[in-house]
Amino acid sequence: MPSKSKSVEKYLALEAKFRKFHTYSLNIGLHVVTTPLGLLGFVRLLNVIAPLYVSVALTIVYLASLYHQLPKVTMIRTSICSSMILALSFVVDWGWIGSSVAMAASFVLQELAHIITGELTYQSQYIGESDAVSQLVEHTYYLLPLVMDAMDNMHYSLLGFVVAHNRVLFTKMKQPEQVKDLKTLNDWVMANNPSTEHTTHWWYDKLKSAPKDAFTRIANCENLLGMFKESFGEKAYEVEVVDAMNEIYVASPKYGLNSDGVFYMDHVDGPWGIFPFCSVYRCMVAVNFNQQIKTSFPLTPAAYTLSEGDAVAFDFNREVHVISDNKNKNEGFRICLKIHYVTYPKILRPWGKLLKRLTVNYNLNARALFLATIEPNSLTARASALTVLGTTWLTEKVQTNMGLNNLFYVLILFLASTVSPIPYLFTIGTSYLHYIIYLATFYSRREIAFGLFKRDVIFYKSIALTHILYYYLKNFEFDVISLALLGVGYFIAIAATKALGIDKTYFGSELGHCKPEYVSSFPYNCIPHPMIVGACIGLLGFHKLNGLREEVPYLIPVHIALYLTHMCQEIFDFHRSRAHRILPAWIASN
Repeated sequence: MPSKSKSVEKYLALEAKFRKFHTYSLNIGLHVVTTPLGLLGFVRLLNVIAPLYVSVALTIVYLASLYHQLPKVTMIRTSICSSMILALSFVVDWGWIGSSVAMAASFVLQELAHIITGELTYQSQYIGESDAVSQLVEHTYYLLPLVMDAMDNMHYSLLGFVVAHNRVLFTKMKQPEQVKDLKTLNDWVMANNPSTEHTTHWWYDKLKSAPKDAFTRIANCENLLGMFKESFGEKAYEVEVVDAMNEIYVASPKYGLNSDGVFYMDHVDGPWGIFPFCSVYRCMVAVNFNQQIKTSFPLTPAAYTLSEGDAVAFDFNREVHVISDNKNKNEGFRICLKIHYVTYPKILRPWGKLLKRLTVNYNLNARALFLATIEPNSLTARASALTVLGTTWLTEKVQTNMGLNNLFYVLILFLASTVSPIPYLFTIGTSYLHYIIYLATFYSRREIAFGLFKRDVIFYKSIALTHILYYYLKNFEFDVISLALLGVGYFIAIAATKALGIDKTYFGSELGHCKPEYVSSFPYNCIPHPMIVGACIGLLGFHKLNGLREEVPYLIPVHIALYLTHMCQEIFDFHRSRAHRILPAWIASN
């Protein structure tokens, strides 16, 4: 019998091969559901045709056979999952038909997961080989632990879709042919005498010969396309250049009561941030030297003084940005290329094309209004310029403080709750999202846009507290204990927030936004995890009210359960980079 270390090495070699075909969180997330579903169908079918002790014995034998072959963490996960499958097989009331359907659905849905994400199946790697049957048996035997391990090695976590990832991308154009094309564009712009009074724009479709060819090569170069392929995943996502929006942009040294002032305000370029899964990106490529004008993204946060081949790309419809002046001044014009791309899942091509069309139409209309107000000589033009600036200001405030996508979700859920037979649908759907964002972001800690994360959790936490206050005031009756718990609990929580500061309250240190510092002031000098402890005491104060407890009996307990789940995550410091070290020392040492 081979030693345990040799057996583990053999499994790890198999896991490394399996992992190459399972990297996207969506693919792995679907496997986490479909693999247990297929096994549940198999065990349930076994229960239908054989005595129950057969499935129990088979599970024990299977786990025992894996004991010397799997790493400890993988063995524990596989054991827990197998035990849950076995327990469910005694609960579900499936006959042989239902069990067979579950097994078939598992296979079909796993194939579909690979089609959706564009990842080949592991089976495709060995299907034509002479030992394909033995590899298929090995693949099937180890499938459950392989899927368990794949969760630690995917690009994003299973809850990555709620994490505010940093989608501001940067690269440098430094290949000789790229430098040559940028010089061609710079020389052409200077030969055409851009205005010193306001910004100058040359649209891509109006360019001729040499500048258009140079622009086209830059827009389609591997540096720029590669940014998106790396960020979104080349297998699953398509990236297309949107020529109808592209332009050469020359910054003016002056701005005032005209639409140029928009660029010096925090603003979002487009209105279609509610579109899920797809994005239109604006990529700013610096054509010449610049030391004066800085482009900042306050919700990421990030800032770039783009100069000579620097390129930064950001979501046209979602990313708040602003330009400002550094102390150092440019001697001449600042020349940039505005290049646009649409990114969408390959399986959602029509959806991506629709976003592209809508964004192009909006940009054309906005362009016409911009040009009409760039030199507002009449009262009407000045009023239009003010309208542009006012609309820009309002849109930015909504995006910065609430998020258009968040507002859209809340509105849709509210409308659905008015016709849904599910009681308290709106309350349930908006009360716990901030905990999910907490848990997923604390775990991920990768490429986080800190400002977006903070905005989202404060937004949903405010809605959750509004729900609780509504039910509390609706059912209010004087209760000394309830009021005392509320006072004590939220006094502790607020004191903890004050001691940490708002950014550190929302994982500023853990996410690398703030410098870590040891806090020893009250209440951290006498209460462990005082923010969560205080919040839970306050929540118990709400729950103490008889009327609230009778109307929404599970509202507060779920809040507390999720708070305590996150507290355990903090205590054990459970996050992505430590996911392989979650075993307590007394288990890991045995």
